[in-house]
Amino acid sequence: MSFLNKILNKTDDKDSEKKEPAVKVEKKQIEKSEKKEEVLMSHQNKTKKHEDPLAYRVITKPLITEKTTELAQLNKYVFVVPVTANKKSVAERIFGIYGVKPIKINIIKRPGKVVHAGRIFGRTKSYKKAIITLAVGEKIEVYEGV
Repeated sequence: MSFLNKILNKTDDKDSEKKEPAVKVEKKQIEKSEKKEEVLMSHQNKTKKHEDPLAYRVITKPLITEKTTELAQLNKYVFVVPVTANKKSVAERIFGIYGVKPIKINIIKRPGKVVHAGRIFGRTKSYKKAIITLAVGEKIEVYEGV
């Protein structure tokens, strides 16, 4: 009889033990999903990017170097723009993407360099750098994925 009691008691203990951790796991999963939602909500509040379909024709990419990261502390951000871009179009597109009106825009024209490999000569692409100054307290999230 004691042999049968051991088998029967063990099965009852195993079932009760299995039920308790399952409940705890469900609670943990619910807490994790709530935390993920909170993180997503806070991340969505930080990024204020707008949808401007023509903006990426004027603003090619942000220029990220050591010098430009130091300028970001002074509310100055640097972007690469095409040679045909002007200050007015850059200002409109910055507002279209980030929702921030720039105070001042400086544009620097960078000519392409002559390169060669053996007898073949070529030229790298010419571009303009747009240095955008924002008002105090305004910010652009340029370095998100870097």
